[in-house]
Amino acid sequence: MTKLRGLAYPLQVFNGSLKLSEDYDTIRDAIFGVLETRPGERVMKQQFGCPDFIFDAVAQPQVVLSRIQVALEEQIPDIEFTVTGDIQEDGGFAVRVEWSIGEVSQPPISLILKS
Repeated sequence: MTKLRGLAYPLQVFNGSLKLSEDYDTIRDAIFGVLETRPGERVMKQQFGCPDFIFDAVAQPQVVLSRIQVALEEQIPDIEFTVTGDIQEDGGFAVRVEWSIGEVSQPPISLILKS
């Protein structure tokens, strides 16, 4: 894998400079960037991000998971994603993103969407 570098997400200052992430952490940060950005938030990339599905999650959880996976695949090419999730007892929507680069699996990302 070519050495990747990018700004850490969320943006942080470290020793007077912006903190950088490298290699797999750069891709992990990009995944969080897609998941936490709503389309239209970035002026120069109006289509970037993942729509806010919290109110749709209860009615159609599989549609929501499918849309999240499509958003990740479109905006972070060459990475394999599997997105799963379910509705929890407290009404939150648990989402788990499993991802790999080629044959190298990475630690999954889990998050809870709540209204």
